[in-house]
Amino acid sequence: MRTPAVTSSTLAVGQKLFRLRSLTPVPVIAVCGWLLWSAKGQPGPGGATVDLALDVVGLALAVAGQVLRFFVLGWVPEGTSGQNLSIQASTLNTTGPYAHVRNPLYVGNLGIVLGLCLMAHVPLIYPVVLGFFFGEYHFIIRAEEAFLRSKFGEAFDEFVRTVPRWVPRLTPAKRGALREGGFDWRRALKKEINPFSAWTVGALLLFGWQQHARGGLPPELLGALVSLAAMVLVSLLVTKAWKKGWLFS
Repeated sequence: MRTPAVTSSTLAVGQKLFRLRSLTPVPVIAVCGWLLWSAKGQPGPGGATVDLALDVVGLALAVAGQVLRFFVLGWVPEGTSGQNLSIQASTLNTTGPYAHVRNPLYVGNLGIVLGLCLMAHVPLIYPVVLGFFFGEYHFIIRAEEAFLRSKFGEAFDEFVRTVPRWVPRLTPAKRGALREGGFDWRRALKKEINPFSAWTVGALLLFGWQQHARGGLPPELLGALVSLAAMVLVSLLVTKAWKKGWLFS
């Protein structure tokens, strides 16, 4: 199978977006915040009953996306699938979750993003968020693939031929363990505490704002939301201290 050529401009954009991927969502979040404010908490199409169903489905999708990310980062060896500023890979991951889909972390991100969109109940948020998501990853993935092809050659081409980019295959293309020593939950926790804290606090703020705008945020519910947000932030601080060796060393 002939691999389509990737232009140098596409690679340059992908590398730039990869470096800035922690910052690029900020203007999109600002636009979504404005759309939410303009909607004034009004129910989406279908009314409050549909909104509640979408909340449940959206939360389930976001949790599933987070579980997938945690699972992947606990299995991959060091030097791959990290949170670095440049594209790098010490080995080519082709087993475990990578035997089902080439970008399992990005599939997890999609679950989180789509889940939050469903919970927002503002139709205009879908094209804004999903357009940005797939537009950015269009460039990032192609830059990553060009790097992996240059480093691993035919092994990567075989990986591309057998494993899809976005839609997971049901049966693994290749069997075997990704990481010697089994699942590293410490690594997964350290890697995922930031994204987990960000989207969970965001979801709590989203739900709280909607209830407030609809005049249905009693003190008991407000207290519960604040307590949950505080628990997430405390977990973040404790894990940060642990990562730096200030705790449990």
